[in-house]
Amino acid sequence: MKPYTFHITLYDAAFFGMLFIGLTFSLLLWFARKTNQPTNRLLATILAIAALWIVRILGTDIGLSTYITNWGRLPLQFSLAIGPLIFFYVLKITRPEYKFTRRDLLHFSPLLVELSAWALEVLESIKTGRATYDTLIFQRINPVLLLLAFISVIIYLYRCRMLIENFYQELKFNGGDRYRHELKWINNLLTGFGLLWLLWIPFIAADYFYHDYQLGIQAYYPLYFLLMSMLIWMAARAFLRPEISAQADSLPVLKPLLPAELKQKGVWLKRVVKENNYYQDPELSLSSLAEKLGMHTHELSRIINTVLKKSFNDFINEYRVQAAARKMQDPANDHITLLGIAFESGFNSQSTFSRIFKQVTGKSPQEYKNNLKKEYPYYKLRSDTQFAPVVLNHETAPKWSHDKTNRNFMFKNYFKIAWRNLTRNKSYAAINITGLAVGIAVCMVIFIIIQFQTSFDSFHPKKDRAYRVLTEYHHAETGDITYGKDIPFPLPLGLKTAFPQIEQVAPIFASQNDQLIIPDENGATIKMFKEQRGLFYTNPSFFKIFNFPLLAGSYASLKDPDNVLLTKEVAEKYFGDWKSAMGKTIKLQMGGFMFEHGTDVLKVSGILATIPPNSDFQLKLVVSFGTGFTGDYLAKSTDWNRTVTDFGCYILLPQSLTADNFNQQLRAYSQKVQSSDNKDSHIIQALNAVHYDSQTGNYSNQTASHQLLNVLWLIAAFILLIACVNFINLSTAQAVNRAKEVGVRKVLGSNKSQLQLQFIVETFLIVASAVLLAVAITMLALPYINRLLELSLSFNIFSNPSIILFLLAVAVVVTALAGFYPSIVLSRFNPVNALKSKLTTDPARGISLRRGLVVFQFIIAQALIIGTLVIVKQMDYFMDQPLGFDKETIVNIPFRVDSLRMSRLNYLRNQLLSINGVQAVCYSSNTPIENGNDTWSAVRFDHATKETGFKAITKFADEGYVPTYKLKLIAGRNLQPSPFTREFLVNESLVKSLGLKNPGIY
Repeated sequence: MKPYTFHITLYDAAFFGMLFIGLTFSLLLWFARKTNQPTNRLLATILAIAALWIVRILGTDIGLSTYITNWGRLPLQFSLAIGPLIFFYVLKITRPEYKFTRRDLLHFSPLLVELSAWALEVLESIKTGRATYDTLIFQRINPVLLLLAFISVIIYLYRCRMLIENFYQELKFNGGDRYRHELKWINNLLTGFGLLWLLWIPFIAADYFYHDYQLGIQAYYPLYFLLMSMLIWMAARAFLRPEISAQADSLPVLKPLLPAELKQKGVWLKRVVKENNYYQDPELSLSSLAEKLGMHTHELSRIINTVLKKSFNDFINEYRVQAAARKMQDPANDHITLLGIAFESGFNSQSTFSRIFKQVTGKSPQEYKNNLKKEYPYYKLRSDTQFAPVVLNHETAPKWSHDKTNRNFMFKNYFKIAWRNLTRNKSYAAINITGLAVGIAVCMVIFIIIQFQTSFDSFHPKKDRAYRVLTEYHHAETGDITYGKDIPFPLPLGLKTAFPQIEQVAPIFASQNDQLIIPDENGATIKMFKEQRGLFYTNPSFFKIFNFPLLAGSYASLKDPDNVLLTKEVAEKYFGDWKSAMGKTIKLQMGGFMFEHGTDVLKVSGILATIPPNSDFQLKLVVSFGTGFTGDYLAKSTDWNRTVTDFGCYILLPQSLTADNFNQQLRAYSQKVQSSDNKDSHIIQALNAVHYDSQTGNYSNQTASHQLLNVLWLIAAFILLIACVNFINLSTAQAVNRAKEVGVRKVLGSNKSQLQLQFIVETFLIVASAVLLAVAITMLALPYINRLLELSLSFNIFSNPSIILFLLAVAVVVTALAGFYPSIVLSRFNPVNALKSKLTTDPARGISLRRGLVVFQFIIAQALIIGTLVIVKQMDYFMDQPLGFDKETIVNIPFRVDSLRMSRLNYLRNQLLSINGVQAVCYSSNTPIENGNDTWSAVRFDHATKETGFKAITKFADEGYVPTYKLKLIAGRNLQPSPFTREFLVNESLVKSLGLKNPGIY
């Protein structure tokens, strides 16, 4: 069986988890035996449909068709059934007695359209052999089906809302009870699902207006994830609720109860509420109490109103007043304020407590407590027969009881107070948010740069077995070892012959400064283009190693000479439409100014998809190896000593062969085929190390060493640390202004942990705001950074979810670093001194942490500034240091070499010299500086039989080369005019390498 490897992204893993959870709840809802099982099965069906949709997404994304060819023909899309199923689910909740009829099946009639479309897709898939999601019918019909599903769900969600409203209207009854929360949970969940469903609109708008419908399905993954999460949440709520049918619970209300039964239930109700202290819950309502007691709200309201002759609020508040009075009489509670007693008794505000207490006892809480101090403690509650309707404010407040702390409200209160503090101190908040935002933005840009640099050529499925062949140069005079990507011309063929276990061998030659001519049918030139880089010569094995998809054509066409593959962008530049480029003719005048190569006539045999920017192979044109210069010279050469900088080789090793083992065999092979004088050898380098090898280089001329990436990480950490330290210093400096606030909170009973949590929440708000501002700064700065660094960085959370994880990690880390110490400083203030305004900062207390942080901040800032100045000075030195020749007034004009141009060189020289201001003209293959076009040659000195242990760069030039570039001769004379290579000049480095002490002429 052919092995298959799943390539799973972070979103794929999340979808796998969602799929498992969704199917689990679907099975639980389907098979759980409950009174509302038929209703739950409707929700189970919705989850199953969503799970099938996720299966389709996962199968497409992970490339399941390479392993299971026809899996896409399975019916996995039933989106037009989601809306009707949600409607009937809510209908069964609000009207459990409803019976389905055949007429209801009409709601599912649009599903026949979807199934018909699926059948047509399967038929086309069988005919063409393509996956169903790649067929033309799918591409045309699927957008229409998605639009119909969107409209369907919106309409049915509106009808569900109407069902819930009608349900509430039908439940009105006499008695004044309006606490109706039975369907609040499903109403909230459907509202959330509807809002998420409406997010289709901005997604489609962004795709249409900004990306011309070029966004892939990956851009919609966050929306799918949120919708699936909402459905799972709905299923969990439905499954965990003891009963979701409202009418089923209302049946006991319709059955008349005897007065004796009602009286017994009234006695039972008072005992249960008192024993279980239900009244201590400040959020207690009729529906929540009914849920705790396991009865319907109608029945509970009837008992309170009919038997006890009270409203629900009066019934509960009486218990709360009794509890407050008992606490006042207990000397153990003397240290607790009246507000604390009120919260512990179940009241949610001081005003409500004072009003209700006076209504029940006839005295205010303070008067009642003062009487207890003057007289013997007694407990006598006077019941006021004239009860006024009391409407409690359901905006809850935290209870001080450690047994039942309302944590949700506490956190809500923390956020509210934090927001008020920030809005009150706008300048303080603005400075902190801006400082953190700049630091986080710099870190985010560095993170994106590092992520981009570490992702080079990581998208190839066989990247772990792909290697580059390098030449290992042994310098005998120094004992050094260097490496080059250039290899001897016969090596690729030799590898294929000597090592048959190698799966693929791909020679590659990168040409430069090539001229492309687009002829018409008669051969006349229509367009002419010049490509500085991007033209490569290779064979089909290259594409068996690397994954560069084809839009049209075949890789096998590169087996024959004079064929070329174009990328989509180049084909559109040359021919307007890449589809019309197939079969067209291109004339290639290969770059290189040293030899005459002639003109090669190429046929376009394939179109490559867009080359990712994170690849060292920035292909534009791929010519079959064996065409022109590569066939006449490179492929036929037997010279093991000659190399060209841009001629290399990549191989694909079998899984059973390790790189170390193969390197031993390759070194032995090199010594065998090379001359005994040549001590150089060859090794292989893993593909994942190519981009980081700054010494050897690559075909993109873009490298990023591990040392550079580590320095970037260090800079990012220091900048973020400086931002945190700056925040800590400002927060602790601002602490004195908040001393009274801390004092009041401590007097009211807040402990250190609560205060620390409050200030950490405030820090989190600042950090969250800074993160949002940093995202905006990053998005605005990336285009300028791309132009400055010549990179292709992007900020796209849809295709790159690791950015979200990075932002979350930064938010958590910065909140912890920046908020921990200020929260400790603020929470340890003495409340007495704080309220008396005696809290001061003592400058004579020695070296505090804040002073140390200030010093640390300035040290790091100065170190970064000094480092920047040193780098600037070093760059100035590099730019201004004399190179040994004149580079200011030189203009290099590259042109191709052929017999016609060679015969007219003197004429061109005379014409150029006749131009006013032109002082000298020379012809040469290269400039005096080293570049990628240089040719390295072996050296034999003074008729020696053996070659030297090093190679020298060879440049071809005429007698005007030295005076034009103003090169200084320290010995000998200049070259004499000659049509042949009869003499040459060497530089001081070569003389020293040969071991000569006094330079002379040899």
